[in-house]
Amino acid sequence: MKETIQPSEPWDLREQLLAYIQSLSDPVLTEDGGQVVGLVRTAHGAGAEAGAGEWRLEVEFGKLLFEYWGGGRSWVRRIERAEQKGQRLRLCAYRPGWSLEPVALDICEAAAAAQAKAEGQSAGGDESLHGGAGAEIDVGYISDPVRRRAEDRHLFECELVAMLARQFPDVQIERVTHRSDREHSFSVYYSRGWVRRGREAWAFLGLSDAEGPSAIENALAYGLIWLDWLRKRPADSRHSPTVGGLKLILPPSAVPMAAHRAAYLDPRAAAIEILEWTRGQEHPSQIDLSDYGNVETRLTPRLRGARLLEQLRPLLRDLVGEHAGRLQVVPDASGEALSLRVFGLEVARIEGRTIPRVYFGLEGERTLLDAGNRAEFSAFVESVLKLRHRRSADRSHPFYRLQPERWLESLLVEDIGRIDPAFVPEHVYPQVPAFSGPASPEFSRGVIDILGVIRDRESGTHRLAVVELKLDEDPHLPLQGLDYWLRVKWLEDRGQFREYGYFPGLTPSPSPPVIYLVCPAFRFHSTTEAILRYFHPSIRVIKVGVNQRWREGVKVLFRKTLEQGQETQQRRGLRSEL
Repeated sequence: MKETIQPSEPWDLREQLLAYIQSLSDPVLTEDGGQVVGLVRTAHGAGAEAGAGEWRLEVEFGKLLFEYWGGGRSWVRRIERAEQKGQRLRLCAYRPGWSLEPVALDICEAAAAAQAKAEGQSAGGDESLHGGAGAEIDVGYISDPVRRRAEDRHLFECELVAMLARQFPDVQIERVTHRSDREHSFSVYYSRGWVRRGREAWAFLGLSDAEGPSAIENALAYGLIWLDWLRKRPADSRHSPTVGGLKLILPPSAVPMAAHRAAYLDPRAAAIEILEWTRGQEHPSQIDLSDYGNVETRLTPRLRGARLLEQLRPLLRDLVGEHAGRLQVVPDASGEALSLRVFGLEVARIEGRTIPRVYFGLEGERTLLDAGNRAEFSAFVESVLKLRHRRSADRSHPFYRLQPERWLESLLVEDIGRIDPAFVPEHVYPQVPAFSGPASPEFSRGVIDILGVIRDRESGTHRLAVVELKLDEDPHLPLQGLDYWLRVKWLEDRGQFREYGYFPGLTPSPSPPVIYLVCPAFRFHSTTEAILRYFHPSIRVIKVGVNQRWREGVKVLFRKTLEQGQETQQRRGLRSEL
């Protein structure tokens, strides 16, 4: 008997595809029986001899993408589903532009592909991709882990409902599910539902301890999205109860992250409760949110990096040479190394104070600089400078594509007034490290995209500002911004910024920091303002929408000042090209 399942999340499908590829000794990929692309990586990340090049399988904008570049060409395909037949894996994919005509990508051993090509066939045969079995994944190597995970999630949901029935025997449990719903941003990682007691009701969202770090980090965001949807749904009758709050049922590993954030939500907007519970426990434990929200944090002294920069200035002059002014030199988060960057992309690194060592290349492929490879270093830097700029001749090249958020960050640090003229340009700090105490391991380290100070238009005083950047539609952006706000508030309340060399000559007001959420105008997730509605009234958030072609020059299309998700002020930028 043939069973079929459909993976519910792009990340699930990605994990299984990578596992399948790793299970093969000499994996290759063919498209419609054409060119063979090697999927075995060498020490330098290149493909096997058949179709030497580089590839990656990543989830971007909620889509699973396969990218290949090498041999003077590059291409990308969107993968929708997979089907295992015999010794090969058939992927249903689409070309850029998301055309309606699918293409077949087949992954198999190189020997099988060579044999199929010799026989004049594709490795995958001639099965149609339209409808039928091709629309699903056959149970086999790739589907067994997904099936087991689905079964485990179902069992967790049953245990969760049983626990709630024991804990709250006088309520009626409604609408329990863990199915994914991309339209409404509901994730398969969580079991969700709501309960009623007469005219009162509350939403709940449960998380198993078997889920990964991403599910742990984002539990509160998905809980608020679920609560907001329940409150907005059309009432099925005039007797429908009002959903007053949200209960998060979380394993111990997920509690600190959610609790620190929940402590700064507005209790008048929603009653948020966190229950710590793992499978097998009879009853959950109630978490006291008053014990959270105070994220003990420590800074790296800024002057440490400044002293290192001054100490290594002669070496930098010799190293940068003709590239002076085109490379940015930035002390790293520890203050113990210098990073040489091209629009945010690190191309070289200097480590050590007494006997400095220089490494060049991209992360994971660095080479120690010595007298024998100086020409190679210069050629590498020149190549990055040639390709990583707004008029690049090859926008598919990794030098252009890698770390786009760091590229945008470098442009904003260069002229922070592009975000808001209220910023003080002399006091802008990118990539500020903030380490928290052991009581909250999920907060163990955070790096603030940009820390600055603004002139408060209302009071005329200076006020700290946290800038969080995103280039894709991410529902977690508001709470990630809140994470850094928590750290900055804790540090400022204790005067540690001035103690560690930040904001010399300024004394910011004791008012809470301002959060700037910066994103291309049409890339803010649809749930952003819904989540912001639950923030504490003391937290001011400013949404800044920039142009899509920001590499060619950052232009602000709108600037909205929000309090609890409600617009209090909006300033639009000049009409500009997206």
